[in-house]
This record gives sequence, C-alpha cells and structure tokens, in this order.
Amino acid sequence: MRHLGLACFGLVMAAGAMAATPTVDRYAEGQVWEYQTRPGDQGSLLKIQKIEVSPQFTKSGPVYHVSIIGIHFDGLPVNGTLQHAPFSRASLDASVTKLSASKAEFPDANGGIAEWRKAQGGVFTVTVAEAVSFAEQTMRKQMSTTPSGS
Repeated sequence: MRHLGLACFGLVMAAGAMAATPTVDRYAEGQVWEYQTRPGDQGSLLKIQKIEVSPQFTKSGPVYHVSIIGIHFDGLPVNGTLQHAPFSRASLDASVTKLSASKAEFPDANGGIAEWRKAQGGVFTVTVAEAVSFAEQTMRKQMSTTPSGS
C-alpha cells in the first residue's frame, strides 16, 4: 500500500522557509484531536506534529503540521493515513471538536515536513475534512493518469 504522505505537502504553494518557534495558543505539539470528519471517516483523528511561525504566513498565523489517521479512501490502494498536512489555525479552529485521549499510533511527519519545506509549500485554509477530500481527489486524478503496471 502506498503511504499518503506525499498528497498534501506540495499541493498548495507559498514562499517561505519556516522558523521552528512554536506560538503560545490552545494547540500544542503532540496533541491528538477529534475533528468534524467527512461522512464515512468517523473516528478519524489528527495529531499536531509540529507548530511553526514564519513571516510569510503572517495572515494565517502559525503553521500546524498534522498527521491524520482513520481516513477511508474507497477504491484506492492507500492505507487511510495522511502523513503530513499543513494547516492554518483558522482551519483547525473550524475543524477540531475535542482533545482525544487516544494512544493511537501516527506516522512520523518529519519526511513530509522536509519535502514541504523544500517545495516551499503553503497551508490549507479550508477545514480538515475539505483538505482530506482534496487529497483524495488529487490521488484519484494521479491514479487515473498513471499507466498500469507502474
């Protein structure tokens, strides 16, 4: 099965190298959150892997690098995980419902974060559920344009 870590890091673009200074707010690295999921993704969780502040994102504030588990991609040969997806605070505010006590295992997001930085990636400013749908649509397009046997 393919990992889905590559789906989000370069899909939205904006310039800027990120500084590694977290901001003080209701979110913290390592937190696991329940969020308003798409139909069929009930029970999916997100984990804040890293929080970064950059002058390039002054309008959206810190970048919240998250991993998401428990996603259902019907008909796609992927494992239902987004290794890395960068979100704005407004996106998290519009999406998360409560902190979770879950001890579920999440993928390491460091590879996705490194690729995102290299690509000078941007951040999702839509809800988490909308970003998951976008990632699924992107994967479906990529799979329909990939020749069989590749």
